[in-house]
Amino acid sequence: MDAPASLTLLLLLASPSPVPSPLTAPASPPPAADAPVILFVVDNSASLPPLDPEEKRVVALEKMFAFLRGEQYRLILFGGRNEVFVDDVSRYRNNGQWTDFFFAFAKAREVTREYPPKTQFRIILLTDAIVDPDPKDWPDVPAGEDLKAYSVRRTVELVAEMKIPLYVILVGDPPKEGVAAGDREQSPGLVLDLVRSANGALAAPTAQSLASFFGDDGVLLKKFIFRVAPHEGLKKVEPIVKRIVAAPRAGVELRFFFLLVFPLLAFLVLLLGLLVRSFPGPGDLEVVELALGAPVHLGVDRLHRTESGHWATSGLCLVADARDASATLTYQAAHVELTGGGLDETGLDPLSRQLLPLDLDELRRALERYADEGTKEEKIFALNLDYMAKNMNAAEAERIVATHASGRSRTAAADFLRAKAHLIGNDALRRKLTEPRVLLVTYGRDAQRKELTPGALCRIGRYGFLVKDVSRGGRKDARLVLYYDRVPSLLGLKTILPDAFQRLFRMRRSSHRIVT
Repeated sequence: MDAPASLTLLLLLASPSPVPSPLTAPASPPPAADAPVILFVVDNSASLPPLDPEEKRVVALEKMFAFLRGEQYRLILFGGRNEVFVDDVSRYRNNGQWTDFFFAFAKAREVTREYPPKTQFRIILLTDAIVDPDPKDWPDVPAGEDLKAYSVRRTVELVAEMKIPLYVILVGDPPKEGVAAGDREQSPGLVLDLVRSANGALAAPTAQSLASFFGDDGVLLKKFIFRVAPHEGLKKVEPIVKRIVAAPRAGVELRFFFLLVFPLLAFLVLLLGLLVRSFPGPGDLEVVELALGAPVHLGVDRLHRTESGHWATSGLCLVADARDASATLTYQAAHVELTGGGLDETGLDPLSRQLLPLDLDELRRALERYADEGTKEEKIFALNLDYMAKNMNAAEAERIVATHASGRSRTAAADFLRAKAHLIGNDALRRKLTEPRVLLVTYGRDAQRKELTPGALCRIGRYGFLVKDVSRGGRKDARLVLYYDRVPSLLGLKTILPDAFQRLFRMRRSSHRIVT
C-alpha cells in the first residue's frame, strides 16, 4: 500500500462516527391518512413551573412524548417572537423572557402547511396562561390600546381561522400572588376564549362540565382544559395526553344518556303516565244504555261504582233525580202520525182511501200486490203513485208527514199519501222520521236541547263528547256510545299529549266503560 492511501485510511479510522444528538426531536414522518398529527405547543417562558418536580426539564418532556406510543407529533417551544423553536428538545430551558401566544400559533399554522391538505391535527398547549408579549414585537398596536388585550384578541382570531382542535394543559397553580392583577384576569379568559374559538360549541360550559364529570373524551362531549399542579407532574400529565390523543369514543355520551338522560326520561314518562292515568281521557268511551221512553239522568264527577265493581270519582254516572243531574238522555219513539189523522178525505178516490191509514210496511206490500196481481185500474194507480212519490222533493215529503195532526186541515189527503209512498223509497228520511231517537237536555247556564246522532258534538258538565254510535240492542233497548273529545286536566296534559301515548301509559285494561 502506498503512503497516500495509508494516510487516508488512518484518517478515516481516527474520525468519530456521526451520532444524532438525543436532545433534538426530529420531525415526524407524514402520518397515515386517518391518524392525526399532534402539535405540542409548549410554553418555554421562565414563569412556567417544571413539568415534573422529580425529572429534569428535557427528560420530562421526552417522557411525555413517550406516552404517544407511535403517534405522529411535532414540538413547538415558544416565548417571545424570536424565541420560537420547532422540534428541538434541547431548547426546553424555561428561560424565555416573554410569553406571546400569537407567534406560537402562527408557527403551528406554518408547520401544518408542510402536510397534505387533508391531514388531521390536534394541538396540545402546555402553559401557565400568563400573557406577557414584548412591545417591540407589536409595533402596529393602535394608540391607546392595551398591548396584552390586543395580542390576546389577535391570538383568538388566529386560532379561529386555523380550525384545529385545541386542548390546553395548565401547568401550575392558578395565578395568585406575584402575578399582576391584569394577568390574573386575562389568564382564565384567554384559555376559555382559545378553546371556544378553536372547538366551537363542543367547548360550551355545559358540555365541558359534563365531560369533566364523566372523565372521558367522547364524540360530542369533550374536555378541552386540564390543570396539573406542580407536585403532580408526569403522573397527572400521562393520562391527560393519552386521553387527548386517543380516538373519540361514544362512551361518555352513552354514560350520560343511561345515567342521566334515560332515568330522567323514564321518570318523566312515568310521571306523565300517572297524571293521565285516571279515567277519562281523550279516546275513552262512555256507553249509556237506554230504555225506550225512560229518561236517564247523568251526573258528572261524582263518587260511583263502575260495572267492574271499582269506585270512581270522574266521568259520567247515573243519578236518581234531574235536580242532581248535569244532563238527561231520553230514548223516545218518533211522534210522527202516519195514519192520516186530521186530513180532509172529501173527494178522495176509493183506492187512496183504502191505502191512507196503512203503516209504511203495509203500504209497500199493498202497492206491490197492485202492481203484480191487481186489476188494470189498480196497476195504473200503483204506477202513478210510485211515479209521483219518486219525483216528490224529500224536504216537501218531510214537511207534509211531520206536520202535527192538528195542523193538517190544509193538507190534501192525496199529497199525504204520496209523501208516505216517498218514505218507502227513501230509507234515510224514513229512519229519521220513524225510528226512535235520543234526545239530550242539559242544565245550567249553557243549557241546551238537541238530538244525538252519530257524529254530533255535545257537552255534559265540563266534558266534551263526540257521539260515536246510537244503536239498538244491549241490555236495554238502545246503546249510546260517547267518545271523550275534550277532557280538562292538570296543565292540560290530557289535551296536549297524543291519544296513543295516553292509551299506552294509562295502565288500564279498557278504554271504555258502561255508565252505571
